[in-house]
Amino acid sequence: MDLRNRYQERSDDKETQYIPIPEIPGKRSDQYDTQQLSTEEIRRRIRQDQNENSRQRQSGANRTGRMPYSSDGGSGERRYSSSQPEIPYRSTGGYGDPYYHDDSERRTPQRPPQRQAGYRKNDNVRNVSNNRQVRSSPANANRKSKPIWQSVLRFILVLIIAVFVIYSAIAIVGILRTNIVASASRERTEDAVSSSVVDNILVIGTDSRDIEADRGRSDSIILLSINSKSRTVYMTSFLRDVYVYINDSYGSGKLNAAYSYGGPELLMDTIESNYSIKIDDYVVVSFAACAAVIDAVGGVDIALSDDEASALNEILISEVNELMGDKRNDDLLECGGTYNLSGKQALSYSRIRYVGNADFERTSRQREVLSIALKKACKNPVALCDIFINALPNITTNIQGLSLYGYSLKAPFMLIGYDIAQQQIPSEGSFYSDYIDGEDVLVADFTENNNVLLETIYSGVFD
Repeated sequence: MDLRNRYQERSDDKETQYIPIPEIPGKRSDQYDTQQLSTEEIRRRIRQDQNENSRQRQSGANRTGRMPYSSDGGSGERRYSSSQPEIPYRSTGGYGDPYYHDDSERRTPQRPPQRQAGYRKNDNVRNVSNNRQVRSSPANANRKSKPIWQSVLRFILVLIIAVFVIYSAIAIVGILRTNIVASASRERTEDAVSSSVVDNILVIGTDSRDIEADRGRSDSIILLSINSKSRTVYMTSFLRDVYVYINDSYGSGKLNAAYSYGGPELLMDTIESNYSIKIDDYVVVSFAACAAVIDAVGGVDIALSDDEASALNEILISEVNELMGDKRNDDLLECGGTYNLSGKQALSYSRIRYVGNADFERTSRQREVLSIALKKACKNPVALCDIFINALPNITTNIQGLSLYGYSLKAPFMLIGYDIAQQQIPSEGSFYSDYIDGEDVLVADFTENNNVLLETIYSGVFD
């Protein structure tokens, strides 16, 4: 007989319900007792049991922070703990019975969400459209709460590191191509002035085409003094025609003769003994290196007179164009004026000697070109990298690789944050002209010039 039709024919308001045996003392746990209850009583007990289960689940969640459940072995399934009994019941009616209950509609506690790595009890909570509260993932919470300045700071740090790595790599490549030599034996002056905050580097411009094959003559002698206390870079030109004592072997002569006799070491010793300034390092710059430095910074803007323009053309035609592999009449100037001189034009300008006050104006031109090149380099870091690649291979120095790398790192900051000053030695009024041993020379007051050097390149050191 069809149970649905059978129960629909019932006329009484009684229904059979199976009551768990724990409610009836003396019964086994797997047995049920039957009672004839009214419909109202059945509904009341069902609601009471559901409310009781709901309170117990809520109490368990508050104590443990999660819904009570137990794991079903290794199967990966989770089932609720038996400590929360579910009261079974059976419907005695079919679809037409008002007391029929479909098992698919039975309400069971929702499984708690599986915990993920990084889950915390106090994770951010977000509201969704159906008014339920859903915990957002830690990654999304961190992404939303991260201030924008942190992203900007991270980008800046990455950019700085990238620039540093690229700059260092280029500097190291240039240093490895530089002709680094060990210092030869020297005759040092014991009472020469020195300080840990002043680095003296003698820059020797030579007319040699190949420094390794031919030492050449010292065309310019400039002492770069880096004073970290006064934050100043001094460029001091030593006039090459000053009559000085060289050593016991060569006696006395012009200052530039010391380089011809014994190279950079003898020239440094001669300056130390006559001017009492300690010099440890030197850099010898060839014609090609000088031109490469000027080209790297994009040339130098110089105002020339008609006489200077004519003298520059003569030097280009006679030697520099040939040295650079160009035609004799390339890159000549028509007349005086302000020009952006290329490397070889600036080199020729620096070598002009017989226009104006001879060697005095010549050294002034050399310092002018060097000063403009340094100022342009500090505004263009790419120019410094170009110098490392194209100029350093044409330079000879006794500064070792690690120290050169240190200078390369400090160079941008020094060029930006240091003042650049220039002077010539002997200073005005501290020398006179004479004719000695068949040569026109300058006789200087070395004591007075030593005081000038102390007041300039050692400014603030001994105060």
